[in-house]
Amino acid sequence: MKSFLLTLLSASLLLLPQTVSGAGPEALAPKDKYPKPPKLEFLYTVNVTGGETYNIGNGPNGLRLVVPILSGSFAGPKLKGTVLPAGGDWALFHTKDNSLVADVRQTFKTDDGAYIQVFETGVTQPDNSNSSYVRLTYETGYEKYAWLNRVVAVGVLRLVEGVGGGGGGGLRIDTWYMV
Repeated sequence: MKSFLLTLLSASLLLLPQTVSGAGPEALAPKDKYPKPPKLEFLYTVNVTGGETYNIGNGPNGLRLVVPILSGSFAGPKLKGTVLPAGGDWALFHTKDNSLVADVRQTFKTDDGAYIQVFETGVTQPDNSNSSYVRLTYETGYEKYAWLNRVVAVGVLRLVEGVGGGGGGGLRIDTWYMV
């Protein structure tokens, strides 16, 4: 069996240049100078209301601030629903460069009753615009939304002052995924 696999591998390597048009290494080079960027499709916008901010204090990694999520809603072309009071932002403020690293976890409940766990991480932008670019990942066991478990998603997280009754303000995250 081992010799058969080695023979098959050797034969395929010998035939490879003949199967690529141009028959040489230049045939494998990209035609454009740079690859095309991935396409993004809008996924949803979520607005959440935060509660009271808890200042954990300056630790070895920076100043930790915790803001619980009290409520919220999300809507997009493929999903819509509410944000449950089962998440928050465990933000880390770096005093050396004044950057804030978002570490947001949310639990979505779709209008049709499915639960989706959402994880967001990112860092504030240098222009101090109260926004962060975030990477999002999803976890769900509901078949209708299982495709979310595999998407590559990005978003823009913005702080919204004066939202909510707990004094913590709110967050708005506009989200896209690669198609």
